[in-house]
Amino acid sequence: MMKTKKKLIIFLGVIIILIILLAYFLNYRSKDSYQFKGNTLYYSENRGKTDYEILSKSLNDSLEIYKIRFKSKNFLDNPTIIYGLLFFSKDKKNVPGLVLLPGGGGTKEQESPLAIKIVKMGYAVLTIDQRGIGETGGVYLNFEQDYQVFSQGKEPIQHLSVYDALKAYDVLRTIKNVDRSNVGIAGESMGGRYAIITAAIDKRLKGVIVISSSGFHVKNENLPYTPYLLSIDPDHYIGKISPNQIFMLHSSNDSVISLHDAQFTFDLAKEPKKFYVTDGCTHGYCDLMYDELKQDLKSMFGK
Repeated sequence: MMKTKKKLIIFLGVIIILIILLAYFLNYRSKDSYQFKGNTLYYSENRGKTDYEILSKSLNDSLEIYKIRFKSKNFLDNPTIIYGLLFFSKDKKNVPGLVLLPGGGGTKEQESPLAIKIVKMGYAVLTIDQRGIGETGGVYLNFEQDYQVFSQGKEPIQHLSVYDALKAYDVLRTIKNVDRSNVGIAGESMGGRYAIITAAIDKRLKGVIVISSSGFHVKNENLPYTPYLLSIDPDHYIGKISPNQIFMLHSSNDSVISLHDAQFTFDLAKEPKKFYVTDGCTHGYCDLMYDELKQDLKSMFGK
């Protein structure tokens, strides 16, 4: 009887250990989850431990500016470290946070004037050098080269750039005095495209603000490269952001992305959404958008 009971205890112990190991294995796999659902890019909310390093701190009037870096996914065998600037008001606590993505070719320093304006509205802002740009540097492929990587079943640069934005969100929500439950994302031009896809993938983001951007309007044709193009087209994702909020700000005379293209993408979004047009800008943010941006942030964050 005693031997039978002892064997049962050992058996149950082995089962429990196996369950723990299985859970750990599944959890570990989900950290690097990269897959498609249809033609839609998917990353798990469980992206592993969030490690970042503060490299320096400076003061600008009432603002604290931290230069930080964090590890993201490698591109093939190339390690990737993302560099960013975190802007914070030293007088504020438990504030909402915003990931701010520059336009194509734009650096975190070039995005700083807009980041500072937003911080002075009462928020924390993290902006980054995206892949191939500034201190982050590294490889950034054109679409044709990137498709070749994708066609081999490997993670292309365009997908990894979305992952970088997700990791920036992970970093921002761990920062002291940032309200981790009240973080959103914004982007200009190409950064706006990444922001749309990021907001569709991780619904914990409160919403997205898109400045001077649009989708690519890819047609769902039976062509070899169509799945890749759909997977990077914001038009394919913007309808998945609801019930979180979507704000698009655009100029009627945008010199890079037409108002028509932006309106086409906006029309694919579901409520709640808002489209704002100004007549005085060319491409990207300008101060004629300031009041609208302030109102949109307040609506998104509730404060």
